[in-house]
Amino acid sequence: MLLQGLTQEGKCEVIDVEAELQRWQHLGPMPGHRDHEAFRRFEPTFRFAYDLYLQWHREPLDALGDRIEGAYERQLPPGERLDRETVLTIVAAVWERMGGRMQACRMPATARPRATSGERQAPPPV
Repeated sequence: MLLQGLTQEGKCEVIDVEAELQRWQHLGPMPGHRDHEAFRRFEPTFRFAYDLYLQWHREPLDALGDRIEGAYERQLPPGERLDRETVLTIVAAVWERMGGRMQACRMPATARPRATSGERQAPPPV
């Protein structure tokens, strides 16, 4: 199964989900879960994570918390859902593997522009 999405530059991005799933099954998605039968429990969540990545890869992962939980509940039937921590771990692993941004870029206080002459500069945050 190939999933497609558009990159920020408008290019099509394709992911061979079946090959990715085989990779995760071989490596083990979570510690202690390396056999095929155990992996089946994780497979729907991995598929969800790749779909999520293709839809939201332009966004940093840390900005998607509420969207992830809502989409997960809408897309997976209750019998296929995993606990929240496991879902977030799998989504983060997929995001990282695909090269997605994990966190929003934040400008450190020391990198903020200085006030020009005549402007008052705010005191540094405490």
